[in-house]
Amino acid sequence: MAAWLPKDTGDDKMKLYQEQTMNEMKNVETNYPFSIEVGHSKSGSEHVMIIKSLKVQGHDLPTVFKDLQAALKGFDILTPVEDQ
Repeated sequence: MAAWLPKDTGDDKMKLYQEQTMNEMKNVETNYPFSIEVGHSKSGSEHVMIIKSLKVQGHDLPTVFKDLQAALKGFDILTPVEDQ
């Protein structure tokens, strides 16, 4: 159990469960070559999809850049820019 938790409170189990869940989520994230988090934003009067976070992992830089390009192209295909 985490050292910062007080003893004998009802929140102990919940906080420990949350801690374990976050650790598991971090482990899952590290098993993929890249992850992307998207969101929505306003551009003028239009709502657009944006990249909030893009993480690329790898052991050699050329492969990382290749994966980064693939992720950006994939996002571009999903969010076509309409002519104005």
